[in-house]
Amino acid sequence: MTLSGCAAGSSGGASGDGTGTITVWAQEGQAGEVQAAKDEVAAFNDSQSDVVAELTLIPQASYGQTLASTKADALPDVFEFDGETLGSLVYANKLMPLDGLVDEAVVDNQLPSIVAEGTYVDGSLYSVSQYDSGLALYGNRSMLEAAGITDTPTTVDDAWTVDEFEDAVVALGAKSPEGKGLDIKEQYQGTWPGYAFTPVVASAGQPLVKDGSADGALNDPAVVDALSRFATWREYVDPNADDKAFTGGRVGLSWVGHWTYNDYAAALGDDLVVIPLPDFGNGTKSGQGSHSWGIGSKSERSASAAKFLEFIMSDDSIGDITAANGAVPATQTAIAASELYAPGGPLALYTDQLALTCGADDPTPDCVTVPRTISPAWPVINSAFSEAFWAIYGGADAQEELDKAVKTIDQDYEDNAGYE
Repeated sequence: MTLSGCAAGSSGGASGDGTGTITVWAQEGQAGEVQAAKDEVAAFNDSQSDVVAELTLIPQASYGQTLASTKADALPDVFEFDGETLGSLVYANKLMPLDGLVDEAVVDNQLPSIVAEGTYVDGSLYSVSQYDSGLALYGNRSMLEAAGITDTPTTVDDAWTVDEFEDAVVALGAKSPEGKGLDIKEQYQGTWPGYAFTPVVASAGQPLVKDGSADGALNDPAVVDALSRFATWREYVDPNADDKAFTGGRVGLSWVGHWTYNDYAAALGDDLVVIPLPDFGNGTKSGQGSHSWGIGSKSERSASAAKFLEFIMSDDSIGDITAANGAVPATQTAIAASELYAPGGPLALYTDQLALTCGADDPTPDCVTVPRTISPAWPVINSAFSEAFWAIYGGADAQEELDKAVKTIDQDYEDNAGYE
């Protein structure tokens, strides 16, 4: 599907002159997001007469593969992409650095987590985003209190220790007819662990990969212990095949992200409490990252493309799309205007976490959110870690499984000359 506005403008403007027609790709997924994309293209075209943006929507199921298989010179001027693929796109020379192109004030308004996710190992910024994400525990206050848990943390500074979290899960299980106290969205399966449980690794003090190798990081003894312990909680985890374990009152805690808030709030009302993930020794950690926007490396209208990116990073554009998908607004000013995510809002914990991104650095007790490894190796890292996680969760030896994952990841780096 291709859409363009009716604003006047000459096609084929030279690189950097800020005029002409630009091509824009976005994924055709959630209905609200699709409508927001159409609306923001139309609004951009109506707002000025120098540039015309033409939007092509590509089905979500094939979007990532389309970007991967399309040669750099056939990509559009501007395109949306999953932030976790930035490393692969930059390595394949499909993205243009935004430094000096996008207005510095626009970049400065982005959340620290967004800047971290959009910055490649060469130090250049390649993307901006309209929204971010995060992980937390959702708690059922009444069920927690009935289980004797009255001291429920709500800020990053007072997260439960792993012992306190385990005590809460066990206490909830003891009150449940089925013996269950926790939901981890087990039914998501696949590479869910690459997002959901990388924070466990970071909270144990390690990144998935350090200096181009997973050895000594992913298979560090503290990580082995943390994932082994996590696996012992399986007996208290509701398999959640119907996705109603938490909303149906079968469990009192749910380990998931911001996207479930609307459903959870509708089901629990004032009983809903948002809790940071447990501290495995190196501070509470959470996830970050979502869809991003960049300029194609071969674009001949980069100045015009930058104008479009600046426009869709406005509070109005971000407000429209986050109203549709419930995600964390990705700019400081949009956060301040958000009823959900502004200070004092019911989801302010996510904002506080994202302000303390670990970025590409090793996780420390002072940082919270962990980006998916910004590397062309991420697909292999994600797959290998997720496979190891599910095996450990299923009862396999953690050291053996993590050593296997390390071997797979390090072999990929070796096969690709370290992605230098």
